[in-house]
Amino acid sequence: MPGALKTILPRRRALLLGAAAALAASALPVPASEVGKLYVGFAAGGATDTLARLIAPALSSELGQTFIVENVPGASGMLAAKAVERSTPRQPAYVLYPTMTMLGKVLAGQPSELDKLTPISLLYEQFTLVVVNPQVPGLENVRTLQDLLQVAKAKPGLTYGPMGVGSTGHLTMEWLNSLAGVKMQAVPYKGGAPAMADLLGGHIGVLIADSTVVAPHLNSGKVRAIAVNYPQRMASLPDVPTIQEQGFKEIAGVPWVVLAGPPGMPQQQAAALAKALDKVLAQPELVQAMRAQNVEPRSSSPKEATQLMQGDLALWSRIIKDNHITNN
Repeated sequence: MPGALKTILPRRRALLLGAAAALAASALPVPASEVGKLYVGFAAGGATDTLARLIAPALSSELGQTFIVENVPGASGMLAAKAVERSTPRQPAYVLYPTMTMLGKVLAGQPSELDKLTPISLLYEQFTLVVVNPQVPGLENVRTLQDLLQVAKAKPGLTYGPMGVGSTGHLTMEWLNSLAGVKMQAVPYKGGAPAMADLLGGHIGVLIADSTVVAPHLNSGKVRAIAVNYPQRMASLPDVPTIQEQGFKEIAGVPWVVLAGPPGMPQQQAAALAKALDKVLAQPELVQAMRAQNVEPRSSSPKEATQLMQGDLALWSRIIKDNHITNN
């Protein structure tokens, strides 16, 4: 019996050690021998790509593993999401998933398919600004949202430019139209550069866009910011009041980007990566660099990221339905 006991104990110890090692390995965000891919659904050089390339090296340093950015542009980011959907939990593939990608399916009348990704953490939120060109006739004295709405009531058919059909800016302005009882007409653009060019050229008088598009032009004197859609004012534009401050407390929801992984990703793995991102997004140098790109760093748990995505999906789906918005 003693001999048998000596044989059983080492074997049991080996099994326990093996189980512990397997558990530890499953909690790793990326297998140590692998290179993690951060997919971006937009072309290199854009805002999402720039921010991904700020986050990737910081995350690599935090975890001692390599993360690289890979661009898969097209279909409002859905092609990049598909690349991760097709991967497996054992493959280190993740996607920077923005609000507009989630809403693309809704606009097409299709299921959102959020269940085909594993939300890991919120990465950042974006400020949306309403701006006017005061050189456009009728907008010379517009300095507040109420000023703009008065012009819209007096001038039916006043046009504004959102960044694409179904963008959060588009949905916010249509929500505002409904609440204020006006009808500003959307002229959607496929990108920030052509929209800003038309605003500066006076072809449109009003633009709602992410601050990454607008901010570089605010000191030109040709563009005037009249409202920001965010829970609080921007530190870089302290004199620009929020939409909520200007009488529309019902309006909520801001653009965000979430890091998501493949379907069926183990909870321990997602939680470990979220904790690493929490540390990364608190680094003063990274915070400063991201705010210089006019976004607000935000981290979260996988559960919080899931709740955010599901909550905003319900919110914006209602706005899309109530205002009969389609991408056709």
